[in-house]
Amino acid sequence: MTVNMRRLAGSALVVGTIVALAGYLAANLLAPGSGEEVFRYQNWPLFEGIALVGDVVVALGLPVILTFAGRAPKLHIAGYAGVFAALVMLNVGEGTTEAFVKPYLAGHGGIPAQEPPGFAAFEGVALLALVVGSICLGIAVLRARTLPWWIGVALIVSCLLGALGLPGAWFLVPDGVFFAALFAIGVFAVRGRPEHTPATAGQPAAGTRG
Repeated sequence: MTVNMRRLAGSALVVGTIVALAGYLAANLLAPGSGEEVFRYQNWPLFEGIALVGDVVVALGLPVILTFAGRAPKLHIAGYAGVFAALVMLNVGEGTTEAFVKPYLAGHGGIPAQEPPGFAAFEGVALLALVVGSICLGIAVLRARTLPWWIGVALIVSCLLGALGLPGAWFLVPDGVFFAALFAIGVFAVRGRPEHTPATAGQPAAGTRG
């Protein structure tokens, strides 16, 4: 990836994470009530639609993660694949249902209590991809040492927080931590950090951070 392409991809991560998180926060913090009632909020489709746009932009910039592979290229690839799959399946795929389909159903007889056949399996695969991808990418960042260690920790912590099932608006915290980590990766890509090569003869790659 050329320097200009990497900066463009990094900018996509920066802009996409800000837009997506802003959309999610607006939709979930401003919508009154809970459960099916939130889908009747008049601005829900707007805010969720903004989040969807941000998610698409993040997906376009996500390949820049691979330029920081350093000494852990396989883990970076596994992490990228898992995060990308989860982003497309959950944030974009299921997010489209949350943004437009459920509000329509809520205003036309109510949302069915039973989910469509196969939806649970689809969601389960996406969640597994998110868990594997976040943990692999977090470990990869820690091993490669081409990015600050706290970015790797944040990716892993976001996954652990998500598994806790935080109540109320606190459920947005894992997404916030996750997007913050991707935002930081985008910032380092935009700043034009040189690409790193795997370490040889027991020596760290040039330009790595301890």
